[in-house]
Formats: sequence, C-alpha cells, structure tokens
Amino acid sequence: MTHDPHRRQILRRTGAALAALGSAGLATTTTASAQTETQGVLADGFDPEPDLRAFLGGMIDGISLPKSRERATVLADQIRNEFNANSGHWIAYGNWLIDEYDVQAAGDTTVAVTVQVSRMLGDDETAATTIDVGYDTGRDEFTSLEWRFEAAENPDYEATIMDAAAENGSDELAEFRRKFIDTSGDGDHQLPSDAYLNHHAGRYADAIDLGNDGQTVFELLLGEVRS
Repeated sequence: MTHDPHRRQILRRTGAALAALGSAGLATTTTASAQTETQGVLADGFDPEPDLRAFLGGMIDGISLPKSRERATVLADQIRNEFNANSGHWIAYGNWLIDEYDVQAAGDTTVAVTVQVSRMLGDDETAATTIDVGYDTGRDEFTSLEWRFEAAENPDYEATIMDAAAENGSDELAEFRRKFIDTSGDGDHQLPSDAYLNHHAGRYADAIDLGNDGQTVFELLLGEVRS
C-alpha cells in the first residue's frame, strides 16, 4: 500500500493555526509505567491539519452539551457494553494502525478507568472500571481487549472519563466505529479525518478553562488530539 505522507504525521505536532485556537487538551494520565500524556491504548495521538470551521462547529456543539442526569454507574455500563460488543473490531483497527502507520501502542497493560459525574456541592459520583489489554510483543499485535466493571488491581496507569465525555462516551465509540472501522473483515479501515479531529478538539475545548483533567473515550483509546 502507498501511504499518504500527511497521514504519517500522526505522531507530529499540529500547525500553528489550531494551536492558536486551542484544542481538546484533556489527556492527563497518572503514570505507573512509561505512559505519556498523549498515549492511548491503541495509538499515541493524532496531529490534524487545522480546520477552523470544524473546530468552531465542535465548540458550538460543546457549549450545548447538557449536564449528565445519569448516574456514573449507568454511563460506565453503557460505555463498557458498547466497547465489549465490538472489541474484536477495535483489536483489528489497532493492529491495522500498527501495520500501516507504525504507531506506538500501550502494549500488554491494565488501565484503571474512573467514570465520573460531577454533582453540586462537590458530591461527585464515580464508577471504577478496568481495561485489560492483551498484546503479543513477538508479533507486535493486540490479542485481546476487555473493559471490566470493577476496580483495577495494580494498574499500569489511570485515566478518568468525566461529565460530558462520560455522557457521550458510548455514542462516540459507536460513531467512530461506524465512520472509520471496517467491520466486514476486509480490513478497509480509515484514519479519522481532519474535520472529525478538529470537531472533537473544539467540542471539549472548554475543559481547559474549567480545569478538568479527564479524557474522552477517543483519547483513552487512540491518544490525544494534539495542539
């Protein structure tokens, strides 16, 4: 396959235009190994070409995102169920990224993921979940992915999905799968488009001002949309 040189810039810094606007900036992990802030389970981040219209469209969508009315346990279960029902497709997509674009995966690891819903007066709700990642280092490929509804023991690193990111988590997993993952088995996957990445960055840009340190499900799995 002939690779688009632009698409191989997944691991590079983005252009100045988007940097001037700001981007998602949500990727914060507690390191227990060699994990970096930009690393996701399947890949280590994306670097889109700036798309002002898509970014501003995402910001408008983000402003209208409602406060969650669901309990953290309900949102965690929705995210986990959507992911586990399609874990084979995510494994195939992760291995395609490694084969075609030489991305750096997190490898064989255990991720403690807290789903959090902020409530008034600081009475936040949380639900502890765990992602177990099986990885064959000899063949350099994923072998298993499972999202469990229980606290992790001795995780390699920790992450939080909170508020709007938690509310939208299951829908965003499904949307990404429909748009970019080939579920037919033919391996005709696609990288997320620049418009998609810019829209995602704009949608969660206000989290910078709010001081939130959570991740979206996209960033948890595929890494930070860098600015």
